[in-house]
Amino acid sequence: MQKAKSTLHALAAVLQASPESDALVILGRLLDSLPIGFHVSDCSDPFHILYANRVWERWLGREKLPLTGKALGELFPSAEQAGILGIMREVCKTAQPKHLKGFEFRELGIVERGKQGETSRWDWEIYPLSGPTGDVTHLLNVIMDVSEPRPSRSGPSREERQAANRRREEASGVLRIFGVAPDKRADRGEEKLSEREYQVAELLAMGFTNAAIGQHLKVSPATVSSHVAHILSKLGFRSRAQVAAWVVGRRLKGAEDRKSADARPSG
Repeated sequence: MQKAKSTLHALAAVLQASPESDALVILGRLLDSLPIGFHVSDCSDPFHILYANRVWERWLGREKLPLTGKALGELFPSAEQAGILGIMREVCKTAQPKHLKGFEFRELGIVERGKQGETSRWDWEIYPLSGPTGDVTHLLNVIMDVSEPRPSRSGPSREERQAANRRREEASGVLRIFGVAPDKRADRGEEKLSEREYQVAELLAMGFTNAAIGQHLKVSPATVSSHVAHILSKLGFRSRAQVAAWVVGRRLKGAEDRKSADARPSG
């Protein structure tokens, strides 16, 4: 199910992008596909939510939907006690990101959790988003499930560490779009992609499988797999989600550049 236009328009305002940009639709799909919670709030206490992705909605539970327009304290009665609201106030004031690591938030993940003996622990990262004047106008909240099925004395397993790294890599591309985690590696590889690789990257960002991309471009899935491998290598990425975020970032930047050019007075 696609995001409502009003929700995407709110996201467009935060990103200072055209609300009609098809890149926003792709970004919404990308955010919904990630196993990481994202929401954007305003920067005025009590922090009303303007946008939330699908996994964040699922973690909160159907009874709290819709999330947009609601204050964070309304969704999380214990948010003040947990320290979330205090950290958000600090980020709005200082314009410096803050992280709350491995804390227990019983109001989250009730659908997936709730089994006796399981813990529910989360990493909550809060990033300031600035408007045209440079003042902090919004907050990007990134939430990761770092719960363990059972207490472990030896620490996280290799598989758990790899999964955590994959989540972080996928999130990095999205953070880059919001301008809070610039990564110049992809910029160096941008001009190295061939025209065909650009085409594959665009279709990949739209959620096409290798088979569907092959059918669209009239090439074999094996050829598409080779193109995807080259794209990942050239851009220094490890996941298709990172490539999708890179494509969205290019589109949004291109639209912003065109808008700036149109606004400049002609000679």
